[in-house]
Amino acid sequence: MRNFFRFVLLAAFIAAPALAQEGPRAELFGGYEYLRLNPGATSCHGFGTNLAYNLSNWFGAVGDFGVCKETGGSTFHNINYLFGPRFSYRSYGKLTPFAQVLFGGQHAAGSNLAFDSFAMTLGGGADYRFNQQISFRGQAEYLYTRFGGTRQNNARIEAGVVYRWGAFGRPFHRKKRS
Repeated sequence: MRNFFRFVLLAAFIAAPALAQEGPRAELFGGYEYLRLNPGATSCHGFGTNLAYNLSNWFGAVGDFGVCKETGGSTFHNINYLFGPRFSYRSYGKLTPFAQVLFGGQHAAGSNLAFDSFAMTLGGGADYRFNQQISFRGQAEYLYTRFGGTRQNNARIEAGVVYRWGAFGRPFHRKKRS
C-alpha cells in the first residue's frame, strides 16, 4: 500500500508542470481489449471503452468498461467495470502519456456458471493526437482480481481511438472578457 501512495505522489509531481497547459474537458475511448488471465494463462479478446472527465489539465475521473470472450476451448466471457483517477502529462507535442489506477469489479460467466470479483488495474499509456478531436491510444495495465479466494495477477492491453471535446485549445479557467 505504501508503494501505491508513492506512485500517486510521483504521478502528481510529474504532472504538475502541465497545469498551465491546455487540454480537453472530456475524452471517449473505444477499441480492442486483450486480457491475459491467470491461473491457466487463458486469453480473452474483446472491446473496451472508457469515458474520462478532466477536472484539470492533468487530473481526470475515469469510468472504464470492457467485455471479452475467452479463447482456447473455454466458453467464458468476462465483463470488467472500473472507476478511478487518471493523471495526464499534456506536453506541447502530440504525445500525451497518462497513468491511472482504477477500482471496480469483474464478472466471468460461462455454461451455467457465473463469478463476480473485486478488480483493480494499475498502469497507463499514451495518446497520440491526430487532430484536435481524434487521438490514437495504446495502454497496458496490471489487472488484479480475486475469484473464490484465489488471487489472480493478470495483464490488460488496449488500443483504439479517442474522441475529445470541450475546452481543447483553450485554458479551462479562462475568464470571459467584456
